[in-house]
Amino acid sequence: MANRPLSQKFLIGVLVTAGLYLVVIGAQRFYEHYRVKQIALEFVDALETGNESQIRALLTPEKADLAKKLNQKSHDDPLPLECRVLDVKLTSSTAQVRVQIQKNGYAIKPDIHLVKSQTGVWKVSDITQAKVDPLWYDQEDELARKKLTEEGVPPAEVQGRVLAKELARSLNTTVEDSSSDPVDP
Repeated sequence: MANRPLSQKFLIGVLVTAGLYLVVIGAQRFYEHYRVKQIALEFVDALETGNESQIRALLTPEKADLAKKLNQKSHDDPLPLECRVLDVKLTSSTAQVRVQIQKNGYAIKPDIHLVKSQTGVWKVSDITQAKVDPLWYDQEDELARKKLTEEGVPPAEVQGRVLAKELARSLNTTVEDSSSDPVDP
């Protein structure tokens, strides 16, 4: 490097510095990506075990009061949850982690939204897309069909009641049971 002109030495120095900067930024980004995934998985684990204090610790302060409501007592079920991360979207202060949670043959794919606090700690701020697996609805509908058939309800009425439940689910409402009212087709 002694024989090179000063402009070449400066250019090489700038390129080396820029390269090191990009390596550090890349490593930091990789760590943030890893940390966000770990927090999402810890949150799902806390929900499964019913650990209210851990749920509260992973939620943002505004949402910490939801810890009691989120404590589902699913830890009484001997079958474990299978959870895996499907996708991570990361910005400087927010993240969205899509996970797939499977249990008893059913799966849901909620999005866990996280925010980064001023101290650099990631906290869960919201959960979206936590919809019931359609297979579970299919099984419930089949059980309802069997029950109504065993009760001697005519097949057309059985189908009508099951379709009414499906429609009510799609409209996010409920269907009143009119089993005591006679149906006159």
